[in-house]
Amino acid sequence: MYFCVDGIQHNIRILKKFFILPLFLLLFVVELSGRSGHGNFTIKVFATPDTICQGQYSQLSVSIQGGQGPFTYLWSPAATLSNSTISNPVAAPLVSTMYHLIVTDQILEASTDSIMVYVETIPPPPSPVSGPSHVCAGSISSYSVDTIPGATSYSWTVPAGAIIQSGQNTHIIQLQWGSNSGTVSVIIGNNCGTNVPSVLPVTVTVIPPAAVEIAGPSHLCQSGTGDYYTDTIPHAINYQWTLPGDAYIISGAGTTSVRIKWGISAGNISVSGQNSCGTGPPLTIMVTLDSLPASAGLISGSDTVCIGKDRYEYSITPLEFATSYGWTLPKGAVIVSGQHENLISVEFGTSTLSGPITAFGINACGNGQASIKQITARNCTGLEENIRAGIKILPNPVPAKLFIHCTGMVNDYQLLIFDQLGKIYYDALLSGSVPEQIHEIDASRFPSGMMYLKLLNSQGSITAKFIVR
Repeated sequence: MYFCVDGIQHNIRILKKFFILPLFLLLFVVELSGRSGHGNFTIKVFATPDTICQGQYSQLSVSIQGGQGPFTYLWSPAATLSNSTISNPVAAPLVSTMYHLIVTDQILEASTDSIMVYVETIPPPPSPVSGPSHVCAGSISSYSVDTIPGATSYSWTVPAGAIIQSGQNTHIIQLQWGSNSGTVSVIIGNNCGTNVPSVLPVTVTVIPPAAVEIAGPSHLCQSGTGDYYTDTIPHAINYQWTLPGDAYIISGAGTTSVRIKWGISAGNISVSGQNSCGTGPPLTIMVTLDSLPASAGLISGSDTVCIGKDRYEYSITPLEFATSYGWTLPKGAVIVSGQHENLISVEFGTSTLSGPITAFGINACGNGQASIKQITARNCTGLEENIRAGIKILPNPVPAKLFIHCTGMVNDYQLLIFDQLGKIYYDALLSGSVPEQIHEIDASRFPSGMMYLKLLNSQGSITAKFIVR
C-alpha cells in the first residue's frame, strides 16, 4: 500500500515536472500578456513643460495606477535623458521627440505610455528689409520682410521723428518720415528669443528752407547789369532765380550767384532752393530801375546876342530823373553861374562865334537827349542895346498886372509871353510908330512861377524873365 502511495506520489511528481509546470508557465504568460497596461495597472506620463526651446530641459514623470511595487522603469530613447531607468528623468532633446515608458511591477506585469516633448528654435535671421532707401521728409513709405514660420513677433525700429502708422509687430509697416535720416530695422522673435536684425539705411531729403538774404543792387539803370547772390541754402542742390519779363540771366543760372541783364522794367527777383523732393519757399527783393533823364525841352533865352556887351540867361524846365544838367556853348562863350543847374548865366566874349547852345539832363545812368538853340553872335550897332535899354518890366515879381514900358522903338515888334515849357500865354504886336508906350497885361491868367517875355522882329530878338506870384 505504501509502495502504491509512493508510486502514485512519484508519478504525480513526474506529471508535475513534465505537464503541470509548463502548463502553469503558459497560463502565467497568457495572464501577463492579457494584463500589460490594462486592467488595474495603468500609467500616465507627463512632461513639464511639454514645449521647450533648444538647449532647455523638460522634466519627465509618471503617475501609476494599480500594480504591485516595486516597479522598474525603462524610458526610450535614452540618449537625451538624464537616466532612462528612473521614474522622473530630465529630457534635453535637440528636436521634438516622442518619449516612451514601460513600467513593470513585481509580478512582471507591464504598462506603457508616451509623451511628446516639442522643441522650438530661435527664428532664423529676417530677410533683407524691402523698401525705399531714399525718401522725402514727410512722405509715407512701406517696409517689409518675408514672413518666418514660428515667429511670433516683428519688432521694428525707425529713426527719431519717423512714425509707424500701422503694422508694428507684423512683417510689413507703413512709415511716415520726419526729417532725420537713419536705419529701418526689424528683429524677429518667439518664446525662444530673437536673432540678428535686418537693417536698411535710409537717407531722408528735406525740401530746402527759404534763403536768408539776396545781396545785390536794389537800384540800377535801365538795360544795366547787376550781380546778385545768396548764401548756400541747406539741402539745396539747385537754385531757381525768377526775374521780371525783360530781364535775363547772363551767367550763374542754377547757382547761388547770378549776373542779370535788366531790360526797361523794374520788378522783383527771387531765389528758391531745389532738390529731388521739391522747391523751397522763395525769398524776394524789389529792384528799381532808374531811367535816363527826360529829353530837354525848349531852351529859353535870347537867340541873338551882342558880343562883349552883357550877360545872358538861358534855362530849361527841370527834367524828370535828372540829378544835374549839362550845357555846351558856342566858342568864346562862358558860363559864369549855374554850371550844373537848369538855369545858367552866360557871357559872350569878343571872340564868340555864332553856334548852338545845348542843354541836357544828367544822372547816374547817363545823359538824356539834348535840346539845341542856335545863337547868333553879333557886334551890335546899337539896335539891341537901344531895345534892351528902352524896355522895362514892372513890377517884378508881378502880383496881378504886368506893365511893359517901351521907349525909343522905331520898328514893329512881336511880343510873346511863355512859360518854361515854351507854352505861349500872350502874343501881341507892338508898333514902333509910338515913341513911348506902356502896355498893361493881366498876369492873373499866367501860372505862378518863372515866365519869359520875348520881343522879336526880322532884325533880332531879346528875352527877359519875370516872376508871377
